[in-house]
Amino acid sequence: MVKSPVRSRTSRAGFTLVELLVVIAILGTLVGLLLPAVQAAREASRRSTCQNNTKQISVAVLNFHDARQGFPLGAEFDVGTSWHSLVLPFIEQGSLYELLTFQEDSAGNYQWAFGVPGITGTAALTNRAYNRWYKNIYVCEQPLSTFRCPSSTFPDQVADISGDNWIVQRRAPTNYLGCVTSTLTVDRRRQTVPAPWGDTGATEVISDLEGVMTGRIPHQRIIYNGKSYGMTGSRMASVTDGSSATILIGEAEPDVKAVPEMGVIRENNAINFGRKDHWLYGGDDVDTTNQGDMSEHLGSTAVPLNAPAAAPGTAAFAAYEFSFGSRHPGGANFGYADGSVRFITDQIDPVIYAALGSRGNGEVTSAPE
Repeated sequence: MVKSPVRSRTSRAGFTLVELLVVIAILGTLVGLLLPAVQAAREASRRSTCQNNTKQISVAVLNFHDARQGFPLGAEFDVGTSWHSLVLPFIEQGSLYELLTFQEDSAGNYQWAFGVPGITGTAALTNRAYNRWYKNIYVCEQPLSTFRCPSSTFPDQVADISGDNWIVQRRAPTNYLGCVTSTLTVDRRRQTVPAPWGDTGATEVISDLEGVMTGRIPHQRIIYNGKSYGMTGSRMASVTDGSSATILIGEAEPDVKAVPEMGVIRENNAINFGRKDHWLYGGDDVDTTNQGDMSEHLGSTAVPLNAPAAAPGTAAFAAYEFSFGSRHPGGANFGYADGSVRFITDQIDPVIYAALGSRGNGEVTSAPE
């Protein structure tokens, strides 16, 4: 029997080095092509959520107007309340609204912060020594997703020391400001004016400004010694430029670079100083008579959209602090006085952009599509 010769067989155990490098290069190219698409899809989703937030808040403001016959007071200076608190019942946050007290006078000394090192929001709500006067602090520590843009890089809660050296240990920020002016580039406007209850004093005055989210009278309080002075500012009848061409609210991104100092250093609220910080509910700087700081809750279209950061102590910083803007590429979302929402690009003509922030200056303009 003749046996067949044995044939040698060579087997390949894997790729050669060159083939491996080629595969890695191809995979790297595919990932490089895919990653921007994934990031773009995620940002599109975040922008859509932000637009929905803007819509919900705009509708809440309009529902407040229907109920109270006026837009909410932008900020209650020397007391601390902001318009964010006033619309809480219209975004299904009535339980938080009921915890708040909008008053600081001889009838009660209700506070939005506590002297450094402060107390927790839970202690402010539950501790008998604090819960009568300081429970607003508990509300100030409650983040609300409706008031946060998902593209924001700012933390959900931050320790914040006011210009009066009082602190909220875990303060909740916001990305949505009320539009108060189309001309101011500085958020300090302190004037000595008479109060409706008879005395005269210095306070921030927003009652004569051009935006929607203003005040009704020069020195406005919601309650003073048990008497109601109203929660409203301007009315829809004053929006003579057209509700579809008048900005109601807009996005604003707090400066994340300021976070490390916020719980360590008291804020300097002198003109051209401060921080680009935007907060929910109200706060000690709006409460304290020598601070002001309307940019915590209100913004201006007199400053270009997405204004670049600037050094404190300069006029450019004051404008930056008061500006609208966002982390969305190329612009920001805005809600209008008719309840519509539009994305405005930061390439918009500054004159047109400013005009959109006034409610009755007579400018003939249309909202950008």
